[in-house]
Amino acid sequence: MTDFERRLRAAMSGAASLPPAGLMAGIRRRHRRHLIRVVAGFAAVVAVLALAAPPAAHALRSALTGPGHSAPGPASGSSCPAKFSASVACAHYVGPGVASPPPCPVFCGPPGSAAKAAPGTMLRGCQSENGGQQEILGYRSRSVRAGPVWFVWARTRSKHWGPGAPQGNGQLSAGAAPVAIQAGATAVVRVAPAARSRFQFLRTFNSTDRYRPPAGPDGITFTACPASYLGPVTVFWVGYLDDGLSCVPLEVSVAGRRPVRVGLSARGGTCTG
Repeated sequence: MTDFERRLRAAMSGAASLPPAGLMAGIRRRHRRHLIRVVAGFAAVVAVLALAAPPAAHALRSALTGPGHSAPGPASGSSCPAKFSASVACAHYVGPGVASPPPCPVFCGPPGSAAKAAPGTMLRGCQSENGGQQEILGYRSRSVRAGPVWFVWARTRSKHWGPGAPQGNGQLSAGAAPVAIQAGATAVVRVAPAARSRFQFLRTFNSTDRYRPPAGPDGITFTACPASYLGPVTVFWVGYLDDGLSCVPLEVSVAGRRPVRVGLSARGGTCTG
């Protein structure tokens, strides 16, 4: 998970409260702890490789220590050890309809994808998901749906999907909200051309929470994880700038289908924009 994604989750973790004081300092501390966990997790994966796939572990050690070892034979894939299935290294979804964790590769983690970003958009794939289904329990009745995409909490009035606060000198503060994508689906969400001067998605946050439009791409290409990995939907927190729009017109496109137009009202629900 990138620093941008952790900033999103930290910045918008409360559904109705204002950001606490010292938010950015807390984000930086969490990022440092994340780096420590990444190093520890990598060491754990190496240890598992040594037990479950000796040829692969030998190859990894050779790559790290340099030449001098004979080339190993091809390593075959294997299922993750049971004790590793629910860890950060291999967090398979187990729920209704999934009897047990499915087989996974030696290097456990988000499955890769060959998907590419549609023109004018940025790519958010399974490896960059940064939300959890526990965060959006009961989301269907409170979300606006367009095809395989749910704009979570957009049906109720809240600070999510609302306009940004003016910060002076033509600058705005950023907003963030979760988007849920049906498992296994790829969808492109674009801002309607007429609204692109007043609404943009963010690639990353800065340290001041002051932005001057335009600040990002016109849309996002989402590629969800398979159901066996994260469950029925994959959750992405997205950052955006909204320069006072009361209705944000979006277009959701899926290959082989006609695009769906939807407007998100600042008061909650849908609108015509």
